Amino acid sequence: MRRLLSILSLTFLFAASPTLAQKAIVEESVTDIVCDGPTHAFQHFREVTSILNEQGASLALFVCSCSKHDRLTSFKGLVTDGAGRIIRRLKESELKKTEYSPFLAIDDYKMYLDYTPPVYPVTITYEWTIESHDNLIEFPRFCPQTDYDVSVRKASYSLKAPKNMTIRHALQNIDGEVRTEESGKYTRTITLEVSDLPVLKQEPYARPLRERMPMAMFFPNDFTYYGTQGSLRSWADYGKWEYSLINGMDALPEAVCQQIHQLTDPLKSNREKVEALYHRLGETTRYVAILLGIGGQQPAPAASVCKSGFGDCKGLTNYMRAMLKEVGIPSNYTTISTTNRRLLKDFPSVGQMNHVILQVPLPDDTLWLECTNPRLPLGYVHEDIAGHDAIEISAKGGRLVKLPCYTDSANLLRTAISISLNRDGAADLTVSQEAYNHQYENRIALLKMDEKERQRVLQQIVHVPQAEISKMDVAEDKTKITLDAEVKSLRYATRTGQRLFVPINPVHRGHTVPSITSERQEDIWIERGYLDENDITIDIPEGSEIEARPKDIQIEQPFGSFSSSILSDGKKVRIKNRLLMKSGTFDKSLYPQLSDFIRTISILYDQKIVLKIKN
Repeated sequence: MRRLLSILSLTFLFAASPTLAQKAIVEESVTDIVCDGPTHAFQHFREVTSILNEQGASLALFVCSCSKHDRLTSFKGLVTDGAGRIIRRLKESELKKTEYSPFLAIDDYKMYLDYTPPVYPVTITYEWTIESHDNLIEFPRFCPQTDYDVSVRKASYSLKAPKNMTIRHALQNIDGEVRTEESGKYTRTITLEVSDLPVLKQEPYARPLRERMPMAMFFPNDFTYYGTQGSLRSWADYGKWEYSLINGMDALPEAVCQQIHQLTDPLKSNREKVEALYHRLGETTRYVAILLGIGGQQPAPAASVCKSGFGDCKGLTNYMRAMLKEVGIPSNYTTISTTNRRLLKDFPSVGQMNHVILQVPLPDDTLWLECTNPRLPLGYVHEDIAGHDAIEISAKGGRLVKLPCYTDSANLLRTAISISLNRDGAADLTVSQEAYNHQYENRIALLKMDEKERQRVLQQIVHVPQAEISKMDVAEDKTKITLDAEVKSLRYATRTGQRLFVPINPVHRGHTVPSITSERQEDIWIERGYLDENDITIDIPEGSEIEARPKDIQIEQPFGSFSSSILSDGKKVRIKNRLLMKSGTFDKSLYPQLSDFIRTISILYDQKIVLKIKN
């Protein structure tokens, strides 16, 4: 399911007063739309971009998406140098067409021109027109600033439409006013202008760019889309339209129904039946992205997915829904975004979602099934959708819901290490790790790796010089992955004379400390919290004693906590570390504290115990 816009194009952005960190300036961005009815519109665009240096070279690329319902009718381009002299005129005949896509099948194609500026600064003007018909479910978005280190001098948006078309809008990070004026007996014009937008700086621990950039969305209350009619007056109305696309698409062949009953009838609980069918989905199908028909919005029939063995998120979800329906278990087709955490509550639109999952409301629990990847445990809510808004689709319409999100401490990585150390610094290590929930996701790739690849990854997890891995096992149990390994190191500790310098923690080393800038734009944003617990035991070589050791420490900050303790009985040293990072938004004034917190943790993880070796 793709993000729907009447026109998808790369919008070029830029800044009002060049700085060393700035790469481009959008001198002018114009979007001018003339809609003469619910099924037809001309969309004219003009982008004037000054590219200041090589860092902005990619902004010279022109790309627009087309289809049998979006046709490029005109194009021209002009390139000038810093003095305004014409370097080159770009013609429509120079455009290239590509149907390349990560999707197996798609109605769209792209027209593009890959131009490389010969000098800097350079100003590029692109002007083009798209004719659209039968797909005006949304109008092009107003989004003149879509990259970091780019500012905008002036941008405008104009939409002329019949008076009998009710058009709504939603603003994000824009202070400008949307104006509506009568422009004749039968039409009205909606306009929006902005100017002098400063650069957006890329900052550590900040919201993603898509949530920070200025944007305005325009969409009709009622629409005609690929021959279907629908309404965006409310999420309930949107859901009715989506339901019309899936209604009747859940029929299955009789032979398949018999197989489903043979599989599930012996099972007692509905949860067991859901799990059995979820496993069947994973064993008999695979994900293939297909965006054909009704703009890529309608799923393939369940019978078709069953027969072919493949489908996209819509088709696989609908197929799973059909199997559950056959055994009397209701479920809800659910649209969601893997990028937008929040949906606009009062402004429903199709383009806010790009994915489909299945909701299964059981009496004692609500399961969320990721049908594109049934390798995930039943009901596991992965990090691309956890905590996101979604629209539950049913015959009653659409309902705004929010997916659950695991608590910070539930995203646990527990590590136990036993280190047997000898007098010259060599050591035998036994490593055991348990990763849960979102930290489990970070370890999933290990399950598909061969032994050589796993050993390479383990050397990145356990920082041991001159490591020789003699054993490594990886196992999965629902939302937990365990890793057990045996490692030999010829130089775990460093011996200098009669002293041995022993690292206290071979994992969680090398933290990147975020830099501090003089003026931070954004509040601190930590999307995923987590908990790391380490329990490390070091056997001290015979004939040695502890001469120096790190102090115990406890640190509490609004965004996290860290504790470290060391116990010794003269023969063994036991180190316990606990790091909790908290998800959430924190005032930007706390950023120096965050930087200092991470720096301190990095230093503490890198500390050593000093052993004195007796003669």
